[in-house]
Amino acid sequence: MLYSLRGLVCLALLFMLNAGCSQVSSTVQQLPSLIPDFSTEAKFQLRVASSGRLGVYTVEGSTNLPDDSRVSVAAVRTLRPDKSLSENLSQNLTYSILAYQDVRVNKGKWQTTLNLWKVAPDGRFQEAWQLEQAKLGLSLKSDPEVTFIATVEPTDELSELESRLEKQGIKLVSSIVRNTADGGQFVQVSQVLPIPLPTGQTTPPEQRLEDVNGGWGPRYLLIPEPPNTLKLEMPKNRRTNAPLSPTELMQ
Repeated sequence: MLYSLRGLVCLALLFMLNAGCSQVSSTVQQLPSLIPDFSTEAKFQLRVASSGRLGVYTVEGSTNLPDDSRVSVAAVRTLRPDKSLSENLSQNLTYSILAYQDVRVNKGKWQTTLNLWKVAPDGRFQEAWQLEQAKLGLSLKSDPEVTFIATVEPTDELSELESRLEKQGIKLVSSIVRNTADGGQFVQVSQVLPIPLPTGQTTPPEQRLEDVNGGWGPRYLLIPEPPNTLKLEMPKNRRTNAPLSPTELMQ
């Protein structure tokens, strides 16, 4: 009989403990989490395709960054100085920005077009660096690839964008974050495509005033004054009753 009573008491205690644990567990589950859920990573993708027009490419992307974020898109070709030039010329790599455009994120999408070709004064299709190569007196060799770069708000601090994303439970990942030489950070993605140099030609463009004299036009030229078509006759007699001036008096 004693052992039976002890068994009943133990069962009652176990039941109470289990009920208490289940209540605590359900209470904890009902409490709101004070730590943001960073299960979602920031997405910033870039896609480049030919538009079907010579030298024109369509650049578009998708992202979960805030709408109205500014995206700067540029097409860059790397250039190498010719080794046959003077040894005083730096042999470091340089680059030419073939085209660039700013666009805003709208409903997680952004899109723009870049025209990589320019028209030379003689009508040939060329890239921007080719037009200036003769003026600078340089001989440059270009890489066969063009890098398309999309950068998010390069002039703003990354911490501001990061704090906005934290409120939405989005975390910036290292795959899209770039570092500058002075320790700054920005969001950027890129895509490399093999693109040959322009070929062919078209009708030469008309010369514009902004193309002359560094954009000032022909302002250094003296414009001749128009001829005077009026024929004036000098009067024979004095036509005034004013007194003579001292210079008109006989000395």
